[in-house]
Formats: sequence, C-alpha cells, structure tokens
Amino acid sequence: MLSNRFLNASVLNGKSVKEHYEFLQPLIGAFKALKPQLTIHEMNRHMLALMGPIQLWGQVAAALSLADDWEKSMAIAGLGARLAHLSESQREDLLTAALGLADDWDRAQAIAGFGAGLAALEPRQQQALVTAALNLTSGWSKARAIAGLGAGLAALERPQQQALVTAALGLADGEDKAYAIASLGGGLAALERLQQEALIAAALNLTEESHKAQAIEGLGAGLTALERAQLQELVKAALGLPDDWDKARAIAGLGAGLVALERLQQEALVTAALDLAGGLQKAQAIGGLGAGLRALERPQQQALVKAALGLAVGWHKSMAIAGLGAGLVALDGTQQQALVTAALGLADGRNKARAIAGLGAGLAALERLQQQELVTAALRLAEGFQKAEAIAGLGAGLAALEVPQQQALVTAALGLPGALNKAEAIAGLVNGYQASRGRDHLR
Repeated sequence: MLSNRFLNASVLNGKSVKEHYEFLQPLIGAFKALKPQLTIHEMNRHMLALMGPIQLWGQVAAALSLADDWEKSMAIAGLGARLAHLSESQREDLLTAALGLADDWDRAQAIAGFGAGLAALEPRQQQALVTAALNLTSGWSKARAIAGLGAGLAALERPQQQALVTAALGLADGEDKAYAIASLGGGLAALERLQQEALIAAALNLTEESHKAQAIEGLGAGLTALERAQLQELVKAALGLPDDWDKARAIAGLGAGLVALERLQQEALVTAALDLAGGLQKAQAIGGLGAGLRALERPQQQALVKAALGLAVGWHKSMAIAGLGAGLVALDGTQQQALVTAALGLADGRNKARAIAGLGAGLAALERLQQQELVTAALRLAEGFQKAEAIAGLGAGLAALEVPQQQALVTAALGLPGALNKAEAIAGLVNGYQASRGRDHLR
C-alpha cells in the first residue's frame, strides 16, 4: 500500500485484502504503543511476530545493550525465530553476542534460541553454533543447547546432524540425555535411519522410568518418520511404564503421532489413558491424545470425551477439554456441545479461561451459538490475565467468527489492564486471525 498509488488503489479496492488490513491495523497500532512498556526479555515469539523490520532492528539493539547476561541470553533466544527478517550484520552481531556470554547456562540458552532460525544463517554460522553447543562443559547446558538446535535440524548438513545426535547420546546424566533426545523428536524426519534408530534405542534403554517417559513424550512429535517396528517399540514401552505419571506423560506425547499408528496401537493407548487412576494423570493423557483425535475411530473419540467430562476436579477437566479442542472437527455435534457446556460450567475463572482457550483451536467446527457462548464467557472473566489467556486462545479460530464477535474480542483485548496482558491478547488475536484466515482460504 505504501509503495505506489496504483498498488495502493488495488489494495483498497479489493474487499478481502482491505478488510484484512482494516482489522489488523488497530491491533498492530496498539501493540506498537505498548512496546516501550515491555522489556525485551519478556517478548515471546508471538509478540515478536507482530513486529516489522524497523521495530525488530530496535529489539536487536536493545538485546545487545543489556547489561545482565541472563536477560541478554533470553532476549537473544527470543529473536532466534525472527532471524530471517534481520540484516546479515544483525544476525552476525547476535551470534557473536551469544557465543561471547561467559556463563555456560546463559550461552546455552542463547544458542538454543537460534534453532528456530537456523535456515536463515550461513553454513559457517550454523557450524559455529553446533561447535559452541558441543563445547559446553555442563551436561545440562549442553542438553539445553542441543535441544534448541533440534528445532532446525532440517537446515543442517548431515555431519552437523550426526554431531548433535552423537552428543545427545553421549550425555552422562539420564535426565540430560532424556531431555536432549526428546527435543530432537520433532526433527526425526530430517535424520538418517541409523540416527533415528540410535535415538529410539537410547530412549528405551534409559534406566530411570521418568527419563524414559520424557524421551518417549518428545519422540512422539516425529512418529510419522519412523518404521512400523520402531513405532511398536515406543508404544510398547509407553504402555509398560509402571508409574501412572510417567505413563500419562508418554501417552500424551505419542498423541501427536497417532495418525502413524495402527488401529490396535491407537486403541491400546486410548485404553491405557482411560485406565489411569489419578484424575490429573488421566487429564494429561486425554489432552495429549486430542492432537490426534481425527485419526481415531468414533468409539474411541466418544470414550475420551466421556472420560474428560467425568473428571471430578475442575483443573483436571479444564486440561482435558483444552487438549481435546484441537480435535473438535473430528467430533459429532453432541460431543462438541458437551465440551462447550462443560467448559462454560467451570466455576473457577482460571479453569474456565484454560478450557475456552483450548477450544479456540476448534472454533470453525462449532455452530454460531456455541461460538457466541465461548466469546461471551471469555469477555465476562473477571481477572485480566484470565481474560487475556481466553482471548488469545480464541484467536486461533478468529476467522471463523462473525464480525461483531471479532470486534468484541478486539475491544476487550485493547481494554485489558496491564501491558503484558494486553500484548499477549493482541498477539494471540493477530497471529490467530492470520493463520485461521489462511486455513479458510486453503480449504
């Protein structure tokens, strides 16, 4: 719109683009005004995604000027996801500052942040990060750095991938090793078969059951890249965990890859989740399985919804409902209504906010009245941080709402007390609106 008058006229005469622009403009303007009230290390990736180049350049300068090394490491890590939008010199300055941090943990934290933006870096910069991660002396710091760089495994060359996998497997402490293995799970598809097998074998050979559960949980993000025998091993190990806390954690993690499993394996995981004795453990497992709800057969879906609604403690119920929100589109109208009704019936504001936020991911699958009920409930929450959480969560389905509902959420977000609450709500609405609008156009 700013480039020349002909393109400007094209944008303003195009109804869809104009509506998009006019919706986002006041939110972006309000966030820009809020920015001076937020410290750089408070900025999460959702907030940073709202910034244009000039604002990002200011954030880089602010991060590099911080005197406290822990705050600097957090600020640098946060900017990692936006590396592609920075200049070459800014990327180099951030890398130099990260590698120059004196404390092992601070340096690991900063290195980890670069994982989300590895594809924007030159090969020598990628190598410098991998080398620095492997040279960290503390096991926990090394695990943290490896875990962060795991987010960008696909951007690395084979020797660098191998070096990270080898380093993860070589960690002496079981907790460190489990954490590193788990965080490499999302990048399994980028690895060679032998590396995948080595990670799975190491996970299953961890002696502490809690460590094994943590590793399985993370590997669930990469199940679609594995062979049938490996899938069977992970499911068998998860179901064989003796402690319910560990079993719940592992089942929840495997929920992300349910579509890759055979019917019998899916049924076994659902049955195990429903058999967990503790309410919190059951809620955790059910919520995790919500990510793969579409892959399940109707009786399994019904059983999970029924179990979620039967949880006696509000906190537990809200966790389960929030997790099932990701799979609302797979449920029938009766089940959808039951989840909405249960969310609205939660007495505690924190629990209600959590449940509403989770259901936001499935707004497009709901009827207009149900959508309106969720919006109204979010706006009636008394505490600012609760309202911010609910509004931000509903942003995931914002494009599915009618204009008056969208505007009501925008007005509420702009009226929230506290800069951080307002920023979180605005970020949720803007990012959610653009993502859900894109999904609508791609259908």
